[in-house]
Amino acid sequence: MMHVESTETTAKKHADDNNRNETGFGRKVTRGGFNETTKTVDWLPAAIGVIVLLAFLFRLPTLSGRSVWMDEAYSYWFSSLSWWDLWTKTPLYETHPPFYYSLLKIWTMMAGTSEAGMRSLSAVASLMTVAITGYAPRLSGFGKRYDRIGIVASLLLALNQGSIEYAQQARAYALQTLFCTLMILMSVILLQRMLLEKRDKPEIHGARGLYIASGIFAGATLWLHNTSPFIIFGNWLGIFAAISLFSAYKRHDLMLAAKGLLVALLVWSPCIPILLIESRTVAASFWVTISPKMITWPYTLAAGGKFAFVPAIVVAALGWLQLYKTRKPFALYAAAILFIPVLSIFIVSYLFTPIFVVRTFEWMAPVFLFLVAFGLFLPGKMEKIRLAVLAVLVILCVGQDVAYFRSNTQDLRGAVHYLASNYQPGDLVLVYPNELEVGLNYYTRALPTPLEIATVPAKYPAVAMARPYLGSNKGAPAAIESDRGEIARMLSQHRKVWFVGDWSGPDAKLNVVNSELYRERGEPVSSVDFAGTRITLFAEK
Repeated sequence: MMHVESTETTAKKHADDNNRNETGFGRKVTRGGFNETTKTVDWLPAAIGVIVLLAFLFRLPTLSGRSVWMDEAYSYWFSSLSWWDLWTKTPLYETHPPFYYSLLKIWTMMAGTSEAGMRSLSAVASLMTVAITGYAPRLSGFGKRYDRIGIVASLLLALNQGSIEYAQQARAYALQTLFCTLMILMSVILLQRMLLEKRDKPEIHGARGLYIASGIFAGATLWLHNTSPFIIFGNWLGIFAAISLFSAYKRHDLMLAAKGLLVALLVWSPCIPILLIESRTVAASFWVTISPKMITWPYTLAAGGKFAFVPAIVVAALGWLQLYKTRKPFALYAAAILFIPVLSIFIVSYLFTPIFVVRTFEWMAPVFLFLVAFGLFLPGKMEKIRLAVLAVLVILCVGQDVAYFRSNTQDLRGAVHYLASNYQPGDLVLVYPNELEVGLNYYTRALPTPLEIATVPAKYPAVAMARPYLGSNKGAPAAIESDRGEIARMLSQHRKVWFVGDWSGPDAKLNVVNSELYRERGEPVSSVDFAGTRITLFAEK
């Protein structure tokens, strides 16, 4: 007997098959008169696993081999303080919130305070960000056909030089990127349910959990760095704009979004007094200089470095244009999150206080790379050159990574090794500015024989002294004329003095410490630079 199907029935079956493939439940196949169900293979977990492994391998080199630099030494210093001092005293002279140092304090109780032990917190956060980036389209409910975009974005993030660099630093940037990525993911899921899913009533499934989660992750982002309010501003400005323009239930959805922002502010509220104290420190004096050309630097960082910048920007722009054609609310949101924080910080830095530090924009990388991945899957000509363009981006990223692995960074370990190898009993290690002692301390703590170290004008942190301070560090006072007598006294008691600090020679403009050293000891015997840490030996005349 001939079996006949109508066109309508066939179309319905094809639609059912597609729906099953989209949701991962499998499809029905008829063989020999029997109905069998074969499940489609979900390759996403395996693909993400391979990419996370690749990311791990790229974050291993120099994780412990590279010396800590001054900022990491500060991380060790602050995380070693008592809880009381960390939360009540450090805001008086430190320009970063104590939240990261608190997390590091807990982490190092388990992982130790070696270079790898301290940095492993950032490395784990970076690997989690890579995994979340890969799963983001699936978690957002966009369907399995968007999995490939998540895969490519996570691959590019795994090889991203900035992501690798800050995964290898005991600083807050990798954690900030993780929490910021989670905040953006929760925001996108909420927007997707508001704007793309068919709604016959204002209520949204899981809305409370989503706005609470987005608020908590935003609050954690705010706790990690004092420039994070600009990120939150861009995020919620994008959310409010998308809802105002595209939601069928504007009032209801705006209230939901506002609740998420309120949660973020409540989580952050205990930090606001600390921010006000630290903002006065930054406003008084900060080391950053600002230039118009710097406006592109955050996007260079997000692209994975200078090598990949141009092709990544082009593909990301094409991806955004396609996103604007197909999903306007998300194109608007992406533009807000990628441009508003950068422009806001740049304007504040240009007109008021220079706070534009490129590494504080590492959080942008996952969102930017999503646009790059989206651009790679454009219909038309891109289909023919997709793999070639991706290969070029991967090669350029790897080249940037190799350049980073070979680059020199501040070598505090080498400086202390040099001192320990040449220091003799009766010598003096003279440190100026006093904050350099924080850097030396990380490595001198392990020496079998302690070095005699003196700081000018006082040990770090020297707070509230009646004198100028060096930059924004209110624990590092400047040496003044009245310190000459004490410097001369210290020099008179030691045959050799190892000076740790800047030495440009007698022809340069000398500070009080340099000029007193030159007056008492004359020309130095030797001077060695350890990629930013200079050690100069002065002997008796």
